[in-house]
Amino acid sequence: MVLLRRDNDSSFLSALLLGTVSFIGGTIYASYAMRLRDRERLRRACSRIGKHIKHSQRNALGLITSMMKKSSKEKILVIGAGSYGTAMAYICASNGHDVTLFMRDPVQCQSINEKHINSKYLSDYPLNPNGNAIKGICTEEQLKNNFQVPGITVFLALPCQKIPTWIESHKEMISQDTLLVSTAKGLYLPTKQLIGHSILDTLERESQPMCFLSGPSFAEEIVKGFPTSVVVASDKLYLASKIQLIMSNTKHFRVYTSNDPIGVQLGGALKNPLAVGAGMIAGLGLGSNTLSAMVTRASRELCDLVVAMGGQASTVDGLSGIGDMMLTCYSSQSRNQRCGQRLIKGEAVEDIQKEFTVEGVPTASVAVEYADMCGLELPIFRTVNAIIHKQLTPDEAFTVLMSKPLKIETAR
Repeated sequence: MVLLRRDNDSSFLSALLLGTVSFIGGTIYASYAMRLRDRERLRRACSRIGKHIKHSQRNALGLITSMMKKSSKEKILVIGAGSYGTAMAYICASNGHDVTLFMRDPVQCQSINEKHINSKYLSDYPLNPNGNAIKGICTEEQLKNNFQVPGITVFLALPCQKIPTWIESHKEMISQDTLLVSTAKGLYLPTKQLIGHSILDTLERESQPMCFLSGPSFAEEIVKGFPTSVVVASDKLYLASKIQLIMSNTKHFRVYTSNDPIGVQLGGALKNPLAVGAGMIAGLGLGSNTLSAMVTRASRELCDLVVAMGGQASTVDGLSGIGDMMLTCYSSQSRNQRCGQRLIKGEAVEDIQKEFTVEGVPTASVAVEYADMCGLELPIFRTVNAIIHKQLTPDEAFTVLMSKPLKIETAR
């Protein structure tokens, strides 16, 4: 009896072990089979997607892929040796590219070439990152020679109101296939245009390869090496991808691309009067509650206006929209924000503008005209403009805003 029980126990344990091994093996096989099935589904899905990609899109994707593999040195020309132009030249040079910086001042140019220092702007930072010195030029002959270099990329780092005038004087140098990258964040006020439209009108061309760089990026923080992200937009995405690859590095500068040049330009320009309003709030000594409410509701107004003018709502949620707004509204480094603080304390606009350029003051009026053309209310834009032009006192402006009809908060 004892021997029989032992044989039965041994048979039971063997069966249990065999069943356990079979279960585990079946589970592993089933998991492997599911992975094979999922891989096949993914392969088929990619095949279906590929069938619907247009020939032009395939070409663009192929070009982007080839550019990503490309690591050769690019020839870069930066027009304007102010703070931001210097920062753009610095980033490109730090990535190993051949960078030339154009300016009018021969003394400033000599300082860059001999001492690797911009004597007027960001003078604490040597302009030879990683031993790759930036070259300065200051004559029209030197400029013409640089424009003739095949495949050159040109950064327009001039104040917004000076770009069309400069283009008019040099349009014979600019070939129809030269890639222009505008870093200006503003509207061209004489014609109330986006800077891209103004450039095309000045060149008297229907098209020109162009990109628009925007986002939260103070020049000094760029050359200090603080991690910074910007966005580059073009209606031809492969051009934005080219700039992305030229400027991005894994240490401190990251570039995103966008196919919404209208939204990126409007975000960069129209955040300026909102930053003036933020400065007014700071100048009045109001707290974080007020400023946070203003920035949040103002971003909604900016979105409404961008969409009405042909841009994308998602662009306002990005670096050129809310990103740049946060930078300029919350930081006293912003000229627009400082202007708002001084305006609210009684200083005249004209006196402030003698010291530095404030794009937000004249842009506020254009923003209101855009709102009228699009049939939009935009109460924050309108009250900021009214305070700037002394049509409302600060107390009256807050009464207007806080007494508006109550409503539900809706998502975009």
